[in-house]
Parts: sequence; C-alpha cells; structure tokens
Amino acid sequence: MRKKELDTNTIRSYIQTPLKIGDLIIKNRLALAPLAGTSEVIFRSICSEYGVGLTTTELVSARGICYDPKLKRNYQYLAIDPDKENAVAIQLFGHDPADFKLATEIILQHPILAQVSMLDINMGCPMKKVIKTGAGSALMKSPGLAQQIVKAVVEIADKYHKPVSVKIRSGWDQDSINAPEFAKLMEDAGAKLITIHARTRNQMYSGQADWDIIEQVVDRVSIPVYGNGDLTDVISILKMYRQTNCSGFAIGRAAQGNPWIFAEIFDPDFELTNQEWLTVIDRHVSAMIEKLGDEAIAISKMRTQLSAYLKGKKHASKARNAIMQCTTKRRLSEILCTI
Repeated sequence: MRKKELDTNTIRSYIQTPLKIGDLIIKNRLALAPLAGTSEVIFRSICSEYGVGLTTTELVSARGICYDPKLKRNYQYLAIDPDKENAVAIQLFGHDPADFKLATEIILQHPILAQVSMLDINMGCPMKKVIKTGAGSALMKSPGLAQQIVKAVVEIADKYHKPVSVKIRSGWDQDSINAPEFAKLMEDAGAKLITIHARTRNQMYSGQADWDIIEQVVDRVSIPVYGNGDLTDVISILKMYRQTNCSGFAIGRAAQGNPWIFAEIFDPDFELTNQEWLTVIDRHVSAMIEKLGDEAIAISKMRTQLSAYLKGKKHASKARNAIMQCTTKRRLSEILCTI
C-alpha cells in the first residue's frame, strides 16, 4: 500500500510490528525519548506497562562513571528494571572516547546493568552545561570525534552483544544542517540505530520540527531511524511516517505526565478513567518515596512531574500551587482528589 493511502488502522498495525536493532528485537516501534528529570526508572516502567517498546535513561556522564567505577553515586541515574521494562537503553554523554570505552565496560560488567538492551550515545542534548564541555549536540560540529566515540563504545558493546544507538539533532544551527551526512558516519562507525530530533541545537525545543531532515536521514542510512519531534498522537505518527518512512517513533514531551499516551496510540478505544489517573500517580509517588527513603524529598523531586500529570485538568493551576507547598503523600492525595 502506498504511504499516502495509509490510515490510522494501518499505521497502528505497523507500529505494533517488531523491529530488529542489530541482534536485539524490540516488540514494537514506539519509544519514550529520554527526558531530563522525567525518564527515571519508575516512570519508564509505567510507560512500559502502557505498551512502549523502547525506553532510554536520562543522560549520564561517561566521565562521571569513570570516576565512580563502583557506581555509588551514578547508579541512581543508570538504574534499570529488566523485570518491569521492555527494551531499555542506557544513555551516555561526554566528549572523550576513552571515557566512553571505560564507562561502557563498567556498565556491562555490572550484574544488573549488564541486562540493558542497548547503549545510547547522546549527541543531541542542547543544554549549555552539556555543550560547553564539547558533549551533546556540540559533537555534531566534530563528526570525526563523534565517530571515534561510537567506535569506542561499539568495540566494548560488541563483546557483550549489545547494539549501540546514537541520538542526534538536525544540526547545530540552520546554516549547518548536517544530520544526513553525520548519521551515515555514525552508521559507518558501527551504530545500529539513529534517533533524530528534527530541530537544530539553536532551536532548543521551540519552533516546528523539520521532518524533511528525518526523511533525508532515512534515505542516507541503511540502519533503522527513529523520528522525534512534534509527535503527540497516532495522527502525528501517521503524518511523520507518510513523510519520512522512518522505522520508529520517539515521543518525548507529549509523554510527560501522560504515560498512557502509548496505550491511546495503540488502542483507539482506550479511555483513561479518573480512578486510573489517581492510581498511576499514587504508584509513581509511592515508588519514589520507597526509592529515596524520604516522603518530603520524593514529593519535592516529583513536583515537575506532578505538574505535568495535571495537564488538561480543571483547577490545575490551583492544584499546582498547593502541590508546591505539599510535603506528604496524604496531603498530595487530598489535593488530587479535589480535581
């Protein structure tokens, strides 16, 4: 069937088909894009329950791992739950191939982290504190160094039969769009998957994603490509596929406070009840309290996520203000039950 004839039913069938990444089989073609402050293990596990095929940890410094070989400080950011997550990638950032090589070895020798599905290299983060070190999207200005980093990770990951993926942007700015050429270099270095956020570094998260760049990347490489940027529902996924022919779809900000977005995409009859909404938040908060061992700290750390859970709710602004002052789970439940 020609792409322009696709409808929501056929795209749903497509995204439910497995995808092969190297030796890894991912159960479907939906991914949760990594989100700083959001995509920790508890939220990823909830998203997995709602059907997402692939998740990725928040970005973790490769150099930080090298200075913390027993992972006493960094394990909380690297944590995965193989029993509750579907395929999961650990995401590293940095600028030194030697750091990446050692960090990969440390991760894949760990008894739990060695169960990770894939290693992901971040070359797309636009944040100043990351790029000023030459990491994240700054690497798109240094393709030779980027290749060395991928080769360093692949050298170790191959020994453990783990594929390596790379997250990129369209380019540094509008005058230096180089994603297609850059993606090909990453493939040549051994990457088995490219995820492209179709905005430049200078755009950050503003403006419209340029899906034409995704199409150009798809045409340039022979490995799977996940499209990322402005995906919010099955209709936007359908439009992206028609335009780009990409292999998978990474959803980021639209999933914040909305882990059931994946169930809504798969199942047109899915309806979130208020009770289920409350239950998910309660589970999320309870797990964070157990993880951190302190009720007030857990709720404080979750305020951004709790604010996201309130999107579209009546009296959300009033509830957000109350949550800013909240320090107990009991008080949080009282606030949520008024919505």
